[in-house]
Amino acid sequence: MSERNDVRDHDVLISPRGVVGGLRAMLRREASPFEGAASDGPEDDALKEQIGTGLEEAVTLFEAQVDRGAVMFAPDHGPGSLLQAFLAETASGQFEDLLRGGKLDPSAGGEYEAKFDEHDLAGWAASLLSWWRRLLKKQPYLGPPETPDRIPDHARIAILGDWGSGRYGAPVSAATIASARPAYDMVLHLGDVYYAGTSKEVQQRFLDAWPKVPGALNRALNSNHEMYSGGQGYFGLTLPAFNQPASCFAAENDQFLIVGLDTGYDEKDLTSEQAPWLTRLVERAEARRQKVILFSHHQPYSALEGPCPKIVEKLLPLLSRGRVFAWYWGHEHRAAVYDRHSDWGLHGRLVGHSGFPYFRDKLVDRPLVHSNPDGSQWRRVVRAGVPDAMVLDGTNPYVVGDEARFGPNGHVTLELDRGTLIETFHAPDGLPLLTNTLS
Repeated sequence: MSERNDVRDHDVLISPRGVVGGLRAMLRREASPFEGAASDGPEDDALKEQIGTGLEEAVTLFEAQVDRGAVMFAPDHGPGSLLQAFLAETASGQFEDLLRGGKLDPSAGGEYEAKFDEHDLAGWAASLLSWWRRLLKKQPYLGPPETPDRIPDHARIAILGDWGSGRYGAPVSAATIASARPAYDMVLHLGDVYYAGTSKEVQQRFLDAWPKVPGALNRALNSNHEMYSGGQGYFGLTLPAFNQPASCFAAENDQFLIVGLDTGYDEKDLTSEQAPWLTRLVERAEARRQKVILFSHHQPYSALEGPCPKIVEKLLPLLSRGRVFAWYWGHEHRAAVYDRHSDWGLHGRLVGHSGFPYFRDKLVDRPLVHSNPDGSQWRRVVRAGVPDAMVLDGTNPYVVGDEARFGPNGHVTLELDRGTLIETFHAPDGLPLLTNTLS
């Protein structure tokens, strides 16, 4: 592991166990936690009510999480993720005082775990309100570019999904990708910087840790966690750092067109111009006999969770014509390889396991397909209405002290060569776990 936790460069983890007691006590008080905070009128009063409701929901989520462990917890819930981000940033800013006051405990993973009591949280309520106000406004949406970037005809692509945690297997995958030879031509993130994609989180947990590959085209997709803070870090830092003109992108060589969609700005949906834009690109690719590969944060279908019907509805004319060769997505914290879709003909892949500590699914009774050298396994999962899937199961050696309860991290690489796609699922250290050749 590559954890940094001294007073100059430290990492503060907020566990649900550390905050739930203080939050519940604070919210049980008769007085509002924002009593005495300045109000800018009815809209501000409505915001206070919204935050108060969100905090109640967040406490319920944290209570449900307490008995499941004290690792990083970032639910798909805007107020809960924002609260985690706020507490972590505040704890980081007061690191030395908290350390001297005995409110930081070293965790098994090497970072520090912050503890909060009722007094802390009540005192921070007003600053939470001020902090939250700054994140309310969505960053302006940037329309997709009409001209695809050019990649080599023999292109190597590294894919990370749900990677922006800054810990566990994430730094190991980054180091593996950065040191690979030959070097990758593109490094792509499928979205999610935790807890809520704030500017500080994006800088520290994403950009500072991103694998540096000279000459590579870097691209990052938008997601729900980035948008919990209004896209502040994503639009303000990530896109400029990657010289990426919009949250959608396209790149091509003579045989393939690859397209990244934004399913986060309108969560689990596409902004109005994306389907027409994609249709124009696909028609052009059809004339050039290019195979189309899609990338997104959210899933079109799932063997273990729900689908995103708004996305599918808007792309169904292209899907039903069989114009999408393969589709890679994240969001679910797992790795999965789906059978070819019987109606659409596409190869669906889930790559959401690159950096977040996710609880293992109960797959021991599912058919074993393949065992890997590191002890992990691929298990068959069958669900009506979606293609059958192979789901990666195993332990996570990077969650120190609780390895068996969490699933493995990792990343995926693609090699595009003369109309053939070779995909490999890797453990963080680069160990190949599965290779498929698609043509």
